[in-house]
Amino acid sequence: MRMIWILSPRFAVLSLVVLLAGCSSLLRDPAPSARIADAKIGTFSSVRYLPLQDSKPVGDAIRQAFVNETTENYETLADGSRAYSYLAVSGGGSDGAFGAGLLNGWTEHGDRPHFKFVTGVSTGSLIAPLAFLGSGYDAQLKEAYTTIDAGHIFVLRDMIMLPWAEALADTGPLKQVVAKYVSEDVLDAIAVEHAKGRRLYVATTNLDEEQPVIWDMGAIASSDDPGRLELFRSVLVASASIPTFFPPVLMKVDIDGKAYDEMHVDGGVFFQAFGLGAVVDLPAAIRDAHPDFSGKLVQRLYVLRNGRIDPVPEPVKRGLGSISARAIATLIKVSGINDLYRLYLGSLQDDVEFRYITVPRGDTPLSKEEFNREEMNRKYEMGRKMGVEGIPWQTTPPGYSRHAAPTTATSG
Repeated sequence: MRMIWILSPRFAVLSLVVLLAGCSSLLRDPAPSARIADAKIGTFSSVRYLPLQDSKPVGDAIRQAFVNETTENYETLADGSRAYSYLAVSGGGSDGAFGAGLLNGWTEHGDRPHFKFVTGVSTGSLIAPLAFLGSGYDAQLKEAYTTIDAGHIFVLRDMIMLPWAEALADTGPLKQVVAKYVSEDVLDAIAVEHAKGRRLYVATTNLDEEQPVIWDMGAIASSDDPGRLELFRSVLVASASIPTFFPPVLMKVDIDGKAYDEMHVDGGVFFQAFGLGAVVDLPAAIRDAHPDFSGKLVQRLYVLRNGRIDPVPEPVKRGLGSISARAIATLIKVSGINDLYRLYLGSLQDDVEFRYITVPRGDTPLSKEEFNREEMNRKYEMGRKMGVEGIPWQTTPPGYSRHAAPTTATSG
């Protein structure tokens, strides 16, 4: 997730119009809250989880992933240790170009891991499937973040229609981009990796329930439900649908034979990035799945933070739009920083090596316009260069002072 107030000076005014138009709403049939755990989508089974409501199902699925895994899921080191690599890709709007470039450069450097788990939020959910499939999809990843502009993502609605709309923009173009890069063949490839024990997860926010939903994209891809491609694409669009600016995605569900809908929006409403250690004891899950293995376990979590986390001083004009935009943008940035702390502390508990990378401190963009093609290409090349030269991973969250000063680990 990333604020798009910078797209146009009229954005704050338009948002205010939407807020004042609260008396106008579109018809829907929301799923009853008390039965949300019973909601079904087509014939899909075990394709999504409610971690705040009941973490056991997703924990069980992760444990089973270690039971089913092939030797491709981990690296056997020279001393006999078994190394697992996990990747979390954050939100960040068009700054996703930085993460796309970094992954490509990491491939060129020659030590990009084969990830056991990949998670994605918002723009990170669009990167995650291609990152999950590996460096053979680097060309598609590059194309997706260097050949588009705002017109490929959204179309602003006419002001006269706003009182009857649920968002400032239409995401028809984004749906076309997702459809271009997520085909039946891509789903088949993901299903193959899922069967080997690897997992791909994407987060959305159920706005009705005020809680995150974790989608098992490999399970969706592996389903024989005829709607698998539509659901897969819908989840990606929902995960990137910034409330107010982009329309929500209404997921059609069934409870006891009656049709309802759920309102899903950007996963970044709840968190900017997520890992899996919070819902399962990872070392125990690995040991239980491989009782004959007595060697050392090495686990590494890599977090791609698509954006800056350092303060960016800027005089704020006196005015409702300027003050609101600055406050909300800061809130979202701090949310991303807090996620780094959450992931770091979870890594300590699971004995996982924690590594994250962000857009460098003090970086000056060519343009503040979101999805500016020239700026996205610059961010892509910045990330690629960093990957090629050896990624300067940070190993403690910003400002964390319990231990020694923050350290740096290069590349893999």
